[in-house]
Amino acid sequence: MGVDPLMTLADTDLKIRAALGACSVFEREEDRFISRLTGASRLRLVRRGEMLFLQGDKSCDLYVVAMGRIRLYRASSEGAEKTLAVLGDGDVFGDLSAIDGLGRSAAAEAMTDSEVVQVRPEPFVICLEESPTLAVRFIRRLAEMLRETDESLDLLAFADARTRIASALLKSSTPSGRVTELTHRDIATIASTARETVSRVIADLVDAGVLGADGRDYCILDPQALEDLARD
Repeated sequence: MGVDPLMTLADTDLKIRAALGACSVFEREEDRFISRLTGASRLRLVRRGEMLFLQGDKSCDLYVVAMGRIRLYRASSEGAEKTLAVLGDGDVFGDLSAIDGLGRSAAAEAMTDSEVVQVRPEPFVICLEESPTLAVRFIRRLAEMLRETDESLDLLAFADARTRIASALLKSSTPSGRVTELTHRDIATIASTARETVSRVIADLVDAGVLGADGRDYCILDPQALEDLARD
């Protein structure tokens, strides 16, 4: 799916600049770098279920979510999936391949109809080389990713299914405490457990008043209780 044909080039550039400016690693960056990145980017509209790239692909573009939700996941040769992250507006992904030039370590799939900014890797790397502030932000981002990986390994090794599911719900929720566009299967791939286990635990959390059900979505009614469960 491409860009809206009714959108002018100027409109597209404005939307790209706005999306880059809303991304924490690019905010307050010098205008010359934002202009360079805007010129090296295109706005891409993707439908729910559409793949942006597959695990092992040789593409190296950087992506910023302008609107929507994107799932990053790894798949085994047997087809089993492990969701690594659910990304929303302002989140960046694909930076590992953009920096090291190697293949994709995970796949990226649109969970909703979404808009993403796709940035060519070469201008992005030049900006990193010329802007110490931007480089440090990405170093901190990579450090944060490593810490999250350590936490995920701890959960997988030492936590029970209820704790992993509680953690998955917290990580996948919006700032307002809503868990949207996630099926029980999606949550199961994040928590590394069975879909039936997710259904049972979520039903218990709804009965306990920790979660509220709103159709296929959920609202976290008692954040402290869910956080306590995620730390058990």
